[in-house]
Amino acid sequence: MKSFQRRWEVLEITIIAVITLLLLIIAYLNWLLAILAAIIVVAVYLINYNTIHNRRRLAREQFSAMTKNVTQASNFALQNLPTAIALVNKQGTLVWNNSVFADWVTVDWNKMQKVSALIPGFRIDKIWGKSGFLKEHYGDKYFQVVYKFIDPRDTRPNADPNDELTEHAVMALYFKDITDIERARIKAEEEQPVWGMIQIDNIEELTKGLSDREYTNLWADINNIVVDEIDKHEGFIRNFQDDMYTFAISRGALQDMENNGFSVLERIRKLPSPRQVPATISIGIGENAGSVKDVSERARAALDIALGRGGDQVCIMDGESTRFFGGNTAGVEKNTRVRARVVSQAIHELMNDSDKILVMGHQREDYDALGGAIGVVSIARTLGKEVRLVLSKETNAIDKMVHVLVEDEFWKTHIITPAEAKLWADANTLVIVCDTHRTPMVAAPEALEVSERRIVIDHHRRAADFIENPLLTYLEPAASSTSELVTELVQYAGVPVKLSKAEATGIYAGIVLDTKNFNQQTGARTFEAAAFLRRAGADIERVKELFIETFDSIQLRAKMVFEANRTEGIAISVAPAGMKDMMALAAQSADMLISNEDIEAAFVLYSLNDGGIGVSARSKGKVNVQVVMEALGGGGHRTVAGAQLQGMTIEEAKTAILDKALEALHSAEQEEEQP
Repeated sequence: MKSFQRRWEVLEITIIAVITLLLLIIAYLNWLLAILAAIIVVAVYLINYNTIHNRRRLAREQFSAMTKNVTQASNFALQNLPTAIALVNKQGTLVWNNSVFADWVTVDWNKMQKVSALIPGFRIDKIWGKSGFLKEHYGDKYFQVVYKFIDPRDTRPNADPNDELTEHAVMALYFKDITDIERARIKAEEEQPVWGMIQIDNIEELTKGLSDREYTNLWADINNIVVDEIDKHEGFIRNFQDDMYTFAISRGALQDMENNGFSVLERIRKLPSPRQVPATISIGIGENAGSVKDVSERARAALDIALGRGGDQVCIMDGESTRFFGGNTAGVEKNTRVRARVVSQAIHELMNDSDKILVMGHQREDYDALGGAIGVVSIARTLGKEVRLVLSKETNAIDKMVHVLVEDEFWKTHIITPAEAKLWADANTLVIVCDTHRTPMVAAPEALEVSERRIVIDHHRRAADFIENPLLTYLEPAASSTSELVTELVQYAGVPVKLSKAEATGIYAGIVLDTKNFNQQTGARTFEAAAFLRRAGADIERVKELFIETFDSIQLRAKMVFEANRTEGIAISVAPAGMKDMMALAAQSADMLISNEDIEAAFVLYSLNDGGIGVSARSKGKVNVQVVMEALGGGGHRTVAGAQLQGMTIEEAKTAILDKALEALHSAEQEEEQP
């Protein structure tokens, strides 16, 4: 409009200039005629100017009225849009909102309103300066929130970045009510079926020696509890073996069972048993896995994990993570060696089919990892196979035993580094992993990745990050040590395996370490394995020398115990940095702490050479330290566990451990209080 007005003014000036020129020419020829023409021109101009002026005034009035009407209409439309709109400043304070927002969200304009107070959990700092959308829940409504950054400087292309207008920048939030759609989605998800499997862990131990009537009554009691649990959640269940069930429930029912902590585990444990052995069950559940076949396979895998962790627990695999519940009962040692004999024969056959065999333990090996590896190497050597033992870069804890082994020329030439193992191994190499089953923990992960043929021998409770696609898994959480398991494999190897004195001593040392000199988690099979090793020539005096302590180490351990902090029965201590054999000293300090009457669980932290933090955890049994350590990326047993933490300071690690340990302690106390 202004451009048109300027062009019209230029045209007017041009016309006036032409008329003036013509009048001057006429005046030159006839001044009377020029005066008459000038009078006529002025009169016409005045009349025309007045007419144009009036028209312009009327046009301005009309445009002004139109603008006012449009502004009022726009404001009305903005205030009453079916979409709620709010403007929020950088401090998260509500600057402006339309009436729809006020109808949906209670706003008190008598005081400064923070959006985080109106919509709990909303964080303006997370979206400031960005554009996008998110989903929020307020009361009984669900909203899709589209957010857009509005910067006043955008209207001034050459604005100074430090311009005071920066303070007036806001985020525009557009709320769309998606309550009906979200409720429909939630309902559909809750009704989505999940598949599960249940196994009675110890049916043989429970029913051994019982009469037919006692057996039937006990089985009926367990069956009634299991079936009743699924029936009350309107699920489907079928018993397809004496100790196995398969079932299907909705995701909503699964959530209810999770909220109740899977109370069915406790109900089963409290059943009276004629042999005074508590009955336990394990449950594996698969969800979010695609097809029905995938879900059922995931349920089977989840059950295997639950059993591998010692049973009496629930494992849920949902495609993105693995969740565990229960695990409050120590594993029961099986007196039969049938499985050991079967596994030994299977290993024998796999070794015979292999040209090269690589044996390894976990990183920062201890005597149990070394002892298990020694036994496996001895079997392979007896079979005449090309075998290598790979040790990680940090072997401080086992250097004494390694020095004894390398006195033998065989061990001197058959112990290799992880770098050498990577070059030595190929896809057909049989890799046997001892004393760990977690991929990130093995001594030579790159060599493990190269091979497609793997065997796992371990006594730790099974974690979620299990080594992928093993040909054979021998996992016995009830065993005292991997060295005990390997000793039985040596006995049933199918060929006479002759252990040297040093080899028998190394395996024996592994049992001594993990049983704390036969004081912890020992059974009849533990002593039988130790007796076999003694007959094979294990040198007890040499084992004592392996564990002998220096005066400095005793002082250091006493210092760590003295400086420990105790919170509600949870003791945490930190080892000084820069000391040798810190892993062993930390473990010994944790053992000393847990021997105190007022301590339920003890954790000792120490620095690792790679900048991480090692943790040795011990428990009397009330607190499941395996669960505590597993939450931080570690693992172990119910009463003995550990972890290696990365990306944390000592204080952050202490806080994380204490939080998880107190959570486990309170959970155990609540369970004890239940009738």
